[in-house]
Order: sequence, then C-alpha cells, then structure tokens
Amino acid sequence: MKAIFKSLFVAAAVTFAATSCTQEGKENAEAAGEHTEAAAENAGDAAAAEASNAANATEAAAENAGDAIENAADKAADKTEAAADKAAAETKEAANKTEAAADRASADAKAEINAATKND
Repeated sequence: MKAIFKSLFVAAAVTFAATSCTQEGKENAEAAGEHTEAAAENAGDAAAAEASNAANATEAAAENAGDAIENAADKAADKTEAAADKAAAETKEAANKTEAAADRASADAKAEINAATKND
C-alpha cells in the first residue's frame, strides 16, 4: 500500500515538473496525469481487495470459533451423559449390595429367632 502512495506522489511530482516545460512537456504532463489516474484506480482496487480479504478472514474466523464452541459443547454433553450413566450404575450396584446385606441380616435374625424359640 505504501508503494502505491509513493507512486502517486512521484507521479504528481513528475506532473508538476512537466507543466513548466514546452509542448513536449505538456504532453508528458498529460501522460503523467493519465498514469496518476490509473495509479489511483489501482490503489482503489487494491484497497477494495484488501477489505474483501479482511472480511473473508473475519467471516472464516467467526465460523471456526462457532465450530469450536459447538464441538466443546458436544464433548461436554457426552462427558456429562457418561458421568450420569456411571453414577446410575454405581447407585444401582450400591442398592443391590444394600438389598443383599438386608437379606442376610433378615436371614440372620430369623435364624436367631428360630434358635431362641427352640431353646425355650
């Protein structure tokens, strides 16, 4: 972008110098003016291209960020579901152990009651 502005400045200086010369200088000045106009158009096109590239890069970055957030949310949901499943399995296992222990305690109590009634 600096090079474009330097070119414009040089072209303007050439145009100014050429205006003080003869007819040939005037023709050169006209040509320099045309070159200056073309350089200005090129500078405008380059600026538009840079703006377009920046917009495209911003859009791509936003899309990538959205994808990353979505992926993180999916992973968190998967981990939460797995943790819930594990907790449910552990709770069921603990309930089964508690039930088995209660059954054993009940059997032991019945055995003691039977033993106590036989002794009487």
